[in-house]
This record gives sequence, C-alpha cells and structure tokens, in this order.
Amino acid sequence: MSNADFDALKNRFREYAVSFADSPGKVPQAMQLKIGHTFDVCLITDYITEKERSVFDARGRYLARLAALFHDVSRFKQYREFQTFRDADSFDHGEMSAEIFLHDFPMGNLAQEETRLITAAVRFHNKRVLPPDLPPEILPFAELVRDADKLSIIKIINNFLATPAEYQEAAVKIGMEETPGFTEELAREAIAGRQIAHSDMRNLNDFKLSIFAWAQDINFSAAAEYILEKRLYETLRTFLPDDRLMDELLAVSLARLNQKAQKED
Repeated sequence: MSNADFDALKNRFREYAVSFADSPGKVPQAMQLKIGHTFDVCLITDYITEKERSVFDARGRYLARLAALFHDVSRFKQYREFQTFRDADSFDHGEMSAEIFLHDFPMGNLAQEETRLITAAVRFHNKRVLPPDLPPEILPFAELVRDADKLSIIKIINNFLATPAEYQEAAVKIGMEETPGFTEELAREAIAGRQIAHSDMRNLNDFKLSIFAWAQDINFSAAAEYILEKRLYETLRTFLPDDRLMDELLAVSLARLNQKAQKED
C-alpha cells in the first residue's frame, strides 16, 4: 500500500469518526483526541515494524498499519452513546472495534487469513493478557498493536497531566478521581510487574502508577527503546507523589525496559 493509498484510508477513517459528532464542525475534544491517538499509533507502528524487519516483511508492515488504524475505531460510537471511554461503563472497545472493522470497512484486497489476523490484533489489543493459544502467525501483530497503543497512551497521559486543569479533556481520566495519595498494594503489584485491573484502581494516581507495570508487557525491543529515548516514564514520574515506592517503581520499570531493549539488539 502506497502512502497515498493509506492517506485515503485515513481520510475514510476520519469521515467515519466525525460522523458520530453532532456536526462536522463540532467534533468533541474527546473524539479529536482519539483521532489523533489513532494516527499516532499508526506512526509508532511504522517505527516499530521498520526496526523489526526480521519479524515484519513488506506485507506484514502493511497489515500492521491496518490493524493500527482500526484498533480503536469503536471509540467514537462509545463516546457518542455513553460519553465515556471507560469500557466497564459501556462496552469492550476491542471487541466492538473488531466487529466494526469487519462490517463497516470491507477490504477487498485482503485474503481471508489476513482479515482474520487484523481482526484478532484489534480484538485483543485492550485485554490485560493475550490468550495463550493465539496462533503464531497472529501473535506478533497482536503484540505489536498492544505495544504501539501503550506508547501513545503514555504520551497522552503525560500531555494531559501537563495541561492546565481548565483545558484538560476529562475523558482521559476514564472516570478516575484526582484524590491525594495512591494504593500501596497496587504500587507493589506494579513493582512486581503484574498488570493492574481498572476495577482495582481507586484514583488517578493508581492509574498513573499502573502504567509503569506495562514495562513488563512490552514485547518489542524497538518499543522499549521508544519509551527510553523519549523519557516517557521519567516524565510520568513527575506527576506522582514524592514517595520512595514511586522512586522504586520508576527504577524497576526502567531496568525492565533497558533489559528488553538490549536483549534483542
């Protein structure tokens, strides 16, 4: 797929997203955020696949781009119907995005197995863990979209936290209250590298610290390098309480990323 062809597909995606706004000229900030996030995930996907050419050939890079583009396509329906991006209060956006991709964006140039691959990568991108029986031809694509999505989300959170309160988009907080402190038990879980469920988080600080646990779930060395080079975790740490556990969480997470980046060099 040429860049021009992909740009045309991105325009089609944008038109679909904007169709959920009250009018094309009044697209809510939350929806604009998700459009930007989607295109950022596409760019990060390109970055990772370019560095991981031993895993993704030219056709694989094309399929990865498609999975990235459609991974959050249900977010606009979700926000229109529920005014939230919190799945627990609406629907599983990975499952819904997979269904929308299949039914609203037919891709006549894809083989059946390629459609199945993209659908699975979209469907499982938001799950806490991937199914253990995922076919080997699908696994790297599922891992890739998860990595690219995480990297973009960290950037969104950092930008949100650096923005004055009166200009912040509330949907980014996914319903978390900005109360003081954090849950020590969850911090220790994150230090141990265990992924934290949204249902266990009590406030926005718990959500922030849960992002450090993602270091254990990064799959590609290029993704680890991306986080390290852009100092995304160091930035996120500045928005957490001054506490020894938070310092330990940062140190452990950076060590995991460095190990991942060096392991596959």
